[in-house]
Amino acid sequence: MVIPAEIFAQQEVVFERISLQGLQEFGFSANIQGSKTITDDEVLTPANIRQQSINQLIEAGIRYISDEEVRSSADIPFLYMHINTIELENGLIPFAINLRLYQPVNLPLNRNLQTSASTWETGMVGIVSFDRIPLINEAARDLVTNFIEDYYIANE
Repeated sequence: MVIPAEIFAQQEVVFERISLQGLQEFGFSANIQGSKTITDDEVLTPANIRQQSINQLIEAGIRYISDEEVRSSADIPFLYMHINTIELENGLIPFAINLRLYQPVNLPLNRNLQTSASTWETGMVGIVSFDRIPLINEAARDLVTNFIEDYYIANE
C-alpha cells in the first residue's frame, strides 16, 4: 500500500497546531548569523526583529513573557527565531529564517524526563540585494503572522 507523503505532511501541520492549544503566553528570542556587514546593518538586528515580533504578539492579544521570567522557569513556552544570512561577492544575500515554538515536554521513554522541544515551526528561504535587507524583516514579520494565525486556529 502506498500513501502519499502529502497526507503525512498534513498530519504534521495538524499535530503542530494541536500543540498550541491552551497556551496562554510566550517568551521570544531572536538570533541572526551573517557577516559583520549584514549583522551591523541598523535594520536587521536581533533587537529590531525581536521588538517587531513582540509587538506583533501583543497586538494580536497574546501575552508576552519577559526574558527574566522565561529564564527563571523551564515551564514557559517561547518562540525562537533564527535568521541565517550569507553575503555573496555579487552583492546578493541569500537568507533562511526559522521560527520555532519550544515548550516543556515529558519524554516517556526516558523516565519522563522533562525538557523543552520544538512543537511548532515554520520557515522560509529567500535572496535579496544589500539595499533590500529590510525585506528580511518583512519575511520575519510574515512568519510571526503565520504563528499567530495557527495559534488562533488551534484555540478557536
